[in-house]
Amino acid sequence: MKMPTWSPANTVVIAGAWASRNSGWNSARRLFAHSSSAKPSFPAGCGSPQRRHVLVFLGMMGVAVDYLVRYSISVAIVAMVQTPHLLTNASHDKEICPAAANTTHGGGADPHAEGEYDWSEEMTGVILGMFFWGYFITKAAGGRIAELVGARVTMAASLGASGLLSLLCPTAANLHPLALAGLRLAMGLVQGPAFPALYSLLARWSPPDELATMVSVSFSGMLLGNMVALGGSGLVVEWFGWRWVFWIGGLLALAWTPLWLALVRESPEEHPWITAEEKNLLAVNLDVKPRRRVPWVRVLRCWTFLAAILAEFSGSWVAALLTTEAPTFLTNQIGLSLQSSGYVCVVGTAVSYVFAIFYGKLSDSLIRRKYLTKVNVRRLLYAIGFVIICSSLIGIVLAKCDTVTVSIFVVVAMAGASVNMVTYQLTPMDLAPNYAGTLSGLIGIGNIGSFAAPLVTSKLLVDLENGWSATFLLGSGIYFLLGIFYIFVVRADIEPWNYYDEIEE
Repeated sequence: MKMPTWSPANTVVIAGAWASRNSGWNSARRLFAHSSSAKPSFPAGCGSPQRRHVLVFLGMMGVAVDYLVRYSISVAIVAMVQTPHLLTNASHDKEICPAAANTTHGGGADPHAEGEYDWSEEMTGVILGMFFWGYFITKAAGGRIAELVGARVTMAASLGASGLLSLLCPTAANLHPLALAGLRLAMGLVQGPAFPALYSLLARWSPPDELATMVSVSFSGMLLGNMVALGGSGLVVEWFGWRWVFWIGGLLALAWTPLWLALVRESPEEHPWITAEEKNLLAVNLDVKPRRRVPWVRVLRCWTFLAAILAEFSGSWVAALLTTEAPTFLTNQIGLSLQSSGYVCVVGTAVSYVFAIFYGKLSDSLIRRKYLTKVNVRRLLYAIGFVIICSSLIGIVLAKCDTVTVSIFVVVAMAGASVNMVTYQLTPMDLAPNYAGTLSGLIGIGNIGSFAAPLVTSKLLVDLENGWSATFLLGSGIYFLLGIFYIFVVRADIEPWNYYDEIEE
């Protein structure tokens, strides 16, 4: 098997196109060349850099590096492990396609049997899964940590520490597989607070009519990181060896950290290089500041917040089906080659990236032009993604062995899933921007769907004769039921408890 040959050049082109449209990044690079003690002067209206655009671009790059460090091991471990794994179907599925039943995919054995480590299938599963246990533990508390310590410093520490741990992964692998598993657990623990910290920053740096765009562009870095991890890591393994997958990810994280600290500040009023025009634009957010105490009882009584957690659960469940399980399904059940199934997933991720930014701009445009109220924009876009995802998952089942149709439905479903960035994931900023970090971390409780979906899928594949059909139908049913609940209870007005400290005083 040849590793996927997707070139990360496409990612660079996409990111470069966005950056060139916003002059802030180019100006930021010129700015960074100055001594940190010097305070450059920019005449108003003459190409002054927009600090919020620099924040968004660096946020997108940071999120991309976060995901690259997180997921590139999925490719690297194929080259690391020595024991051959037979590529057989995971179930006795009667609906297996002829193309899958009649192929051995290159002789039926993993061609990377020359790997250095003789680890069992169970051990590789432990190594891959340990990250997410650590991540789950700290993400829920990470938002509160960011609000108390400082979101800017929290995100820098998270990615910097993650980069150092990534550099140590090859050494840990040489010591013992459990050493690598422990290192991955630590990496998950340090990465947990990063995303809630970014939400907290965006709550203070986003004008109301740019909120969805800034959030969608920033967190589209997840998709960029996935594209590079899926395709670029394969090239690195092929050209330089698997160790460089960890080293490159670690070095990128360490290179990003000082750039972030130099060019980003906690709030607009703290930034030494912000223009008066941009500061006035962001004056509406002057009251958005972390509070000392959290109104836990009022938060837990808020139906919209609880619906957002359930929506995160269903979104994580579907995401696991479309990323973790889709390559196995396309190869073992439908009969695509391993390389082709990789291409389908990378194309789906690229399409998702484009649609994430499109959804963000559409959301802000509808609100700014007053075509719809904010809450109805949230409902409309979620309903669009809701229909796309549910119909695509059902379409995968109905398409049976038509490889082209199945592949298209997988890509379309991934494009629909990117609407989550501008719907329930904006709930913290909609309801309580002063607690955006805390709430976004708590919404992460719904990430348990990422763990549950693979476990349920493996059970269905073993117990049922049409396991894959049941898997996608179950995913569609979960998304349908929880999505209906979200659409009915969602609100987008700031809650009174956003000002809890003032109320209590």
